[in-house]
Amino acid sequence: MTRGRLHLFGAALGALLLSSFGTPVLGQGAPPVGQALPAPAAPGVVRGLFNWIHTTADSEKAFPFYRDVLGVTIAASPFGGRGGAAENAGDRAAVAQRIMPVSTAAPDPLIWDLTNTKGSRFRNVFAHAPNTPYGLELSEFFDIDRSSRQASPWDPGASTLVFAVRSLDRALDAAKAAGAPIVTLGGAPVQTPAGRAVVVRDPDGYLIELVQASAAEIAAAPGTDQVVRTSIGLTVANTARALAYYRDLLGFDVRGTRDASEGERRVQGLASGTLTQTTLVLPGTAIVVRLSEYAVPAGTRPAPQPFAWRIQDVGAPQFQLEVRDLDALIARTQQAGYRFLSIGAKPIQRAFGRFVFAIDPDGVLVEYVERSAR
Repeated sequence: MTRGRLHLFGAALGALLLSSFGTPVLGQGAPPVGQALPAPAAPGVVRGLFNWIHTTADSEKAFPFYRDVLGVTIAASPFGGRGGAAENAGDRAAVAQRIMPVSTAAPDPLIWDLTNTKGSRFRNVFAHAPNTPYGLELSEFFDIDRSSRQASPWDPGASTLVFAVRSLDRALDAAKAAGAPIVTLGGAPVQTPAGRAVVVRDPDGYLIELVQASAAEIAAAPGTDQVVRTSIGLTVANTARALAYYRDLLGFDVRGTRDASEGERRVQGLASGTLTQTTLVLPGTAIVVRLSEYAVPAGTRPAPQPFAWRIQDVGAPQFQLEVRDLDALIARTQQAGYRFLSIGAKPIQRAFGRFVFAIDPDGVLVEYVERSAR
């Protein structure tokens, strides 16, 4: 897609999505000003999404929130390693047994190289949300310095999990029962062009947007689970710079750009300001990623503050993309001026395949995973 088409409206898909905010501050990991943009992405360089990951301070506290509010279940690892069978709803004791105990989290030099976390210990929880074509994963690091600043929706590098649900009122009641703070102005759902919506925080302060699914979406969704649709929101400092990475380097499809309504701003906790939202879709999938760039009024508190994420920081957002021709993609990423989290930009080798972490223009961590030849 050419840059001239960026401002075409993808109304059919965009109407399903709500907005978060970006701020016009240059992000981390972007190419230097004046540097050539990446060559067009090779067809099929990105083949899918294994997991959307964010880092937690405590898996035993974080996971039950997703289970009780949204019906998320523990799942097996997509890479054939440690994992548990899906749990019965409300079975708290079983959940604790299936999350790897802290005492068993061991040092792993390969993980150190992959994540630049030498000396740490690590554990993760693989999970699955209904009607979601990728996994949700919580990662947790020990024995290493980590920050825990809670993101405002308008901080560049902030991310949001967006769940369209069968009953917003029921999901919000469950979130309140779990002690979730409400970000949305007025503390109650707000009507938007896509329906009623509200933003809450999980036990780590991570942003969760709950949207009332439409009658058509509910009718089309199999089963009776609470989650009807899941999408991913990223707050960006500059949309054009973010598109240089996701569209030009990785080949994400741009479906449209739109301005947010007043109601959508209020959902995110802002009474005024401006928002531009761009909808992307992972090539060859129906997975939606929402880029949100915003300008907030002077005096907004807290003021916008970009993130420079380390993977061990609580809330650190991470894509886990399935890619092909990994060596060529690493070379193109480096040539375009983007940084890598992994030591020396060198992939680690596991039985499943090779893994390496790059960094997007706003500090979001993007893992490239290439399956081993079969």
